[in-house]
Amino acid sequence: PKSLTALNCDVTLCCYFAGEFMVHGSLFEFRKMIKQATGKSALPNYTFYGCHCGVGGKGMPKDATDWCCLHHDCCYSQLTAQRCHVITDKYHYTYRRGVITCGDWCKRNICECDKAAALCMKRNLRSYNKKYRFYSNIKCTGRKPRC
Repeated sequence: PKSLTALNCDVTLCCYFAGEFMVHGSLFEFRKMIKQATGKSALPNYTFYGCHCGVGGKGMPKDATDWCCLHHDCCYSQLTAQRCHVITDKYHYTYRRGVITCGDWCKRNICECDKAAALCMKRNLRSYNKKYRFYSNIKCTGRKPRC
């Protein structure tokens, strides 16, 4: 089969093959950060969770974890408005003893958005609900909260 890395992955859409993500730039770092902070793999636990985790987002967030994803989307929107390439810019960070330290302005702030989301997910592990994994966005109703 053709290499999935040759495919161009859209915005936050990650290609999935043989149990591993094929992602570009900061998405790879974000996936790793989520795993380190929460102990859970981004897929299947967060990539398609609720109404705002993963590609796009609509309606009211389903729970605290879904709110983390909405805030992450808002954070990325602010950086995109500042001409940061939130999906393709790879950044570096360290994770030591539960502390995430983000290592140019855009890259540091992309990292800070991801850090805030990963730590938010960690804070809300108790309310994490498996029924929102692979949640159909058809069920996402109501007005989407403003950033």
